[in-house]
Amino acid sequence: MRRRRPDGRRQRGAALVEVTIVVPLLLTMVLGLAELGFRTQESQNVVNATRSGARVISSSGNSRSADHDALLAIGGAVDNFDPTDIVKIIIFKPELDGSMPAGCINFPLNNECNHYDGTDLTLPATSFAGTEFVSGVETCAATSADTTWCPLDRNVEQYPSADWIGVYIQVKHKTIAPFLPDTTLSDTTIMRLEPRFD
Repeated sequence: MRRRRPDGRRQRGAALVEVTIVVPLLLTMVLGLAELGFRTQESQNVVNATRSGARVISSSGNSRSADHDALLAIGGAVDNFDPTDIVKIIIFKPELDGSMPAGCINFPLNNECNHYDGTDLTLPATSFAGTEFVSGVETCAATSADTTWCPLDRNVEQYPSADWIGVYIQVKHKTIAPFLPDTTLSDTTIMRLEPRFD
């Protein structure tokens, strides 16, 4: 009895079926891993930006340029983001439990928080320089970018205690994998304003 040789066309057909099953799975895994790496890197950049901003404000205390200096530090930490992807930067006075005051996430509140976005990272220092006197006390001008919680109104006295400062940043993360939705990354850092002994 003669042995039949395997038909080469059948083997090639089977290999083609295997490739059409395996290649999409491998491609999905590679894109998923790359997306995880990019998302982790961007998340770390957001964490670094909130820490940089909070550190600058903490050491600036109630300096008139505190918010502007913080935005410059944040801008340096998120320079790989498109400014339109930076949804919110909120500088706020935390509640006793460390949380952001209710409502600050949506809009600026007097003596509670200032709102900025990616386009504000390039505002000139003159946008933060105006002052006026209200009831004999110097405060930020109504046209100033940081008017809702003026740095001049922040308490940096050692006794009874200095204010705490919070920085919240929210950015859009655009995925590289077409099968994954875009996500939002955010972080908050809270630090105590450095007391002044002038």
